Amino acid sequence: MISRVLKDLGRIEGVNGSLVVGKDGLIIERDVSSDIDSELVGAMSSAVFGTAERSSEEMKHDKLQQVMIEGNKGKTLMIDSGEAILAVITDTSINLGLIRLEMKRSSDRIMELL
Repeated sequence: MISRVLKDLGRIEGVNGSLVVGKDGLIIERDVSSDIDSELVGAMSSAVFGTAERSSEEMKHDKLQQVMIEGNKGKTLMIDSGEAILAVITDTSINLGLIRLEMKRSSDRIMELL
């Protein structure tokens, strides 16, 4: 069922791949192209999200909701999904409002499935 959630995200224009990663960095499910090292992306997503969580708490922002890494060729967005992290890899033309909304919906579905 989680694979269905990722496939649905993959239909959004500008989405290049998505993963559900345990907070320990292990991949639960993935839908990425073969040119993306999903194991590395999973480990890095866990590390980045964990650091951002600690930073958010230290800065008194309360619970971290989402992290975005933006580069010249695309963005990676991560959202808390309970015991996991939903990471979505996009190109630069992504509609941020749409993808954030869809990620929230997808995250809720993932939490129900886990």
